[in-house]
Amino acid sequence: MAEEEKKQSTEQEEKEEVKEEKKEPKKSKKKADKVAELEQQLEEEKDKYLYLAAEYANYRKRTQREKDALNGDITAAIIGEFLTVIDNFERAASNATADFDSYKKGVEMIFAQFGDILKKLGAEPFGEVGDAFDPSLHNAVMHIESEDFGESVVAQVFSKGYKCGDRIIRCATVQVAN
Repeated sequence: MAEEEKKQSTEQEEKEEVKEEKKEPKKSKKKADKVAELEQQLEEEKDKYLYLAAEYANYRKRTQREKDALNGDITAAIIGEFLTVIDNFERAASNATADFDSYKKGVEMIFAQFGDILKKLGAEPFGEVGDAFDPSLHNAVMHIESEDFGESVVAQVFSKGYKCGDRIIRCATVQVAN
């Protein structure tokens, strides 16, 4: 009887091993399918990433070209604004028969034309005598002791400053009273 029990247990173990062997191919097949599916998803994501990277590179190049073209257009427009001023200077310089008063009047008109163009472009002058000294707007090249002005007040303007909106184009060069 002990032998029969041993045989039965051995047969039963063999049957279980066969079942496990049958299960293993199913498991390995499932694993292989899952690995193939994940590899396919990885390839798809990789393709999406490469496509996105190429799109971004194209976007950067396109915006740089647009920026360069816009910069050229703006430069041409500004130069176009000043060409009439240059024409007027040429006329004034070539007029040898003009007397001093008419020549002075012509230069004043050209100066006003410059001011109009700057105003049209959004540039505003600043830095007047009597303004409070502001180191972010004024470049102090001289200091004087004067009772005519208060402390830290612009006493003389050597060159006006210009700003466009909040952007300072050039600081005013001034003399400051202490």
